[in-house]
Amino acid sequence: MGIDGMMISVETDTSQGLPGLNLVGYLASSVKEAGERVRAALKNTGVSLPSRRITVNLSPADTRKDGALFDVAIAVGIILSLEYFDISDTLYEEIQRTLFLGELGLDGTVLPIRGTLPIVDCAAKSGIKRVILPAECAAEASYIKDVEICPVSHMAQVLSIFIEGKWPESYVKSDIEEESDEVLVDMADIRGQEMMKTGIIIAVAGFHNILLTGAAGAGKTMIAKCIPGIMPPLSYEESMELTKIYSVAGLLGHESGYIRTRPFRSLSQNISQVTLLGGGMNSRPGEVTLATGGVLFLDEFPEFPRNVIESLRQPMEDKTVTVSRLKASYTYPARFMLVSARNNCPCGFFPDRKKCHCNAREIKKYQEKISHPIMDRIDIRLEINPVSYNDLFSAEEGMSSSAARDKIMEARERQEVRFRHEEFSFNSEIPQGKIEEYIKLGSGLEELLQETYEASNMSARGYFRVLRLARTIADIGGRDDITLEDVEQALYYRNENEPTNWL
Repeated sequence: MGIDGMMISVETDTSQGLPGLNLVGYLASSVKEAGERVRAALKNTGVSLPSRRITVNLSPADTRKDGALFDVAIAVGIILSLEYFDISDTLYEEIQRTLFLGELGLDGTVLPIRGTLPIVDCAAKSGIKRVILPAECAAEASYIKDVEICPVSHMAQVLSIFIEGKWPESYVKSDIEEESDEVLVDMADIRGQEMMKTGIIIAVAGFHNILLTGAAGAGKTMIAKCIPGIMPPLSYEESMELTKIYSVAGLLGHESGYIRTRPFRSLSQNISQVTLLGGGMNSRPGEVTLATGGVLFLDEFPEFPRNVIESLRQPMEDKTVTVSRLKASYTYPARFMLVSARNNCPCGFFPDRKKCHCNAREIKKYQEKISHPIMDRIDIRLEINPVSYNDLFSAEEGMSSSAARDKIMEARERQEVRFRHEEFSFNSEIPQGKIEEYIKLGSGLEELLQETYEASNMSARGYFRVLRLARTIADIGGRDDITLEDVEQALYYRNENEPTNWL
């Protein structure tokens, strides 16, 4: 249900009557077809079903079941109900407290499923101590503590539980690999643009949304690609949540089974609203959910469809996205950092009038593709100037990704201490009701903010976002108290006066 597991009990009953295998319990077609898969798999494993009426119920009956992960549990339930094997009461009780997962092939092969991690996590919280599952899913499930993971690759291994009273060998969990320090693009490779680098550092340190505006070739896309190399490592809780998301989406590799790096999702401009937010006939997480804890990168931001851009409003504000369907509603996390880039005009050369031939109407129409409500949710709005020739070929090296990450980690550690008893982790996530508790201003700073609020078109949302941004800037500087310089820098990066003077 979303990214959380839900316990389903498989009940079986055999009786005299018209022979058949009936499955009930609000089932999708993929579950109804399990009867034929199970019958063939058992036959090819040496267990032929007698000519009796077999009823299988998946409860609770008011919850829709989908997928082929119930096959092994159905097969085990049928074997128990038919009393095909003579087993002890102790083994019977032990089987009742075991979770069985897996899709069956017609030859009895146990096939992998998606969503293993949240399912096993739910089982552990429900008191289950042993899980029988496909061998390919064992690495993923092994990160759930206090549960014995028993991988199987064929139904014959499951039957050995009944025949010999022997459980499959437990999976030995491998050590969690450390996060790789490899940097794909180093910030030192970007010449000049030190102000842009500082803006990126502030954004990553506090998990603030950022928009980079400038002429084509100024380095906007390149600086965005540097972000994965400077982001702080995931905590255990963040890693577990992210692994659940990718497991449910079917994007988790069976080899690793655990995500240790923050995601960087770069979207194409032909993306649909369903792909962005999630949903579909069989509801899956969208890109805003897959970017949880990491970056959602939208290059050429205004070129995305208007409805796609506007659909970001609720996830950016609430950090969750709710997908409503006829059968159910699903809520997915969407705690991402939006990194977007745009040119000054459709051709990308403005304000260089030697190359740009866009008229005022075209430029205005291009700018207005991003509405004020979306802009208001973006904390940092940087205007990027083209790099000069001298800076481009200067022998002086700029800030590297390593130095940038050191600054970010210092600010991150301060936030970890500050919010150690809270459900949120970054300055940008401070709730409205706790602004005064964590962000205190002197009288002079309040007067400056009041003047700016009244002189500009700043909204109430924008005002509080400036405060959160100033808190991050102070953390990067190692200061507990917010200074006048922090607020002025926050106002500069917030850039409330949008560039209407271009025309």
